[in-house]
This record gives sequence, structure tokens and C-alpha cells, in this order.
Amino acid sequence: MLDPVQESLWFYTAADYLVINAFLWRDTDALEECLELVWQNNLGMIREAEELGPEQRFPFPPEDSETLLRCYRRRTPEVLDAEGRRRMLERAVSDIVTLCRAMKPVEENALLYRNLNARCAFAGLAPGDELPLPGLTSTSRTGQRIDYGCQDFRTPAQILEIRLPAGFPALAGRISENEVLLPPMRYRVLSVETRDQTPLITLRPESLLALRDLLREAAEAARSSLRIPLDDSAWEALLNG
Repeated sequence: MLDPVQESLWFYTAADYLVINAFLWRDTDALEECLELVWQNNLGMIREAEELGPEQRFPFPPEDSETLLRCYRRRTPEVLDAEGRRRMLERAVSDIVTLCRAMKPVEENALLYRNLNARCAFAGLAPGDELPLPGLTSTSRTGQRIDYGCQDFRTPAQILEIRLPAGFPALAGRISENEVLLPPMRYRVLSVETRDQTPLITLRPESLLALRDLLREAAEAARSSLRIPLDDSAWEALLNG
């Protein structure tokens, strides 16, 4: 059976990272677009799994493939109205809490890389600056070019080099051998340079960002800008459980 972390990771890496990070960054313009994209993606996955059979569509044993199809149906509203968007966002919050709780302190210092495209690149940073990253940050132990789909690899517009000290939480080895997922954290800029003609910013995490506050602020932004009727109690129970 798929455990809750496997389920959350599957959907995060498939497409839900778009919704999760637009939500945590309080980018409500992007959030509305991402909800539509993920909803359409999920409908397509359900359709393909029903046509091909879940055991052919998903890389799991048959019983887990059936479970995953049921997860898609449970997570995907029939109509993307205000209630449908609320359901998707509350599912995203549940995934955020699940993934953050699954993160464990790393035993050794780690050097990690995060590739950014032009839309996400940071400007005007200098050594000593503070940089909060309120989203879930996917990183790699090996610097890799960005795959824009269909094996369209390109050099990133910017690279974050993260020096993660032992004792900071991370989720490692559950997605792939080299991929490491980091929680919302506040960083200090150590250096800003150009390496191999690519801008590189070296960061060191200083502290975790308070997840409860992040969720509350993100929910308020979604309520006020998108009129999505989110209820704080939906994840207060998760955080207190």
C-alpha cells in the first residue's frame, strides 16, 4: 500500500508542486493558473489510467496502481469552481504538512543545488543579505541542467548552491538518489558570483520558517484575492495531530 508520504511525493513531483509553491509564496496570480493546470493534468491522468489500466499507467504493483487511481479521483473535483479550488488547496496543505513532518535532520553537511529559470531567478542580492524561501525547495546533490520537457535540456538562468549544515531537516532518498527536498527556511547569502557563465548564489540556511504562520498567511491571501473559502481549522488539526 502507498503510505501518506509516498502519495504526497507522487503528486508533488507530478504537478502539485506548482500549486503548493504558488500557495506558499502567496503568488495568487500564479496560483489560479496552477490550479487549472493541475486540475487538467489530473483529469488527463485519470482518463489515461482508465483507458490503459492503472497497472499500465503507473509504475507500481497492481494493488498500489489501483490505490493511486483512487487517490487521483479523490483529489480531483469534477468542476473547478470555488468549492473545487478549496478542495484542491486543502489537499495541498495536507501534502505540505505531510512532507515537512517526514523531513529528518541530516547527519552530515551537504552541498545541494537548485536550478532556476529566468522567471524564478533572484536579482540584486549581495553577500550578507537574508533570503527567505517560503516554498518547498527541490534540490539536487549534483548540478544538473533544467529539463524543460521532451529532453529539452538547457542551462539554468541561475543556480542556488545551498550549504546545508548537519542537523537541518530534509527529505532525502524518497524521490531519487540525488534529490533532496527542503522545508521553508530563511537563508543567508554567502556569495554571488558567475561560474561557467551562469550566475551562482551560495546560501546557508539559518532557521526554519514557521509553517503555521506561512499557511495562515497563504490562506488569507487565497481568501482575499481568489475568494476561495478556506477554513483554517482544516489544517490546524493536521498541525496539532
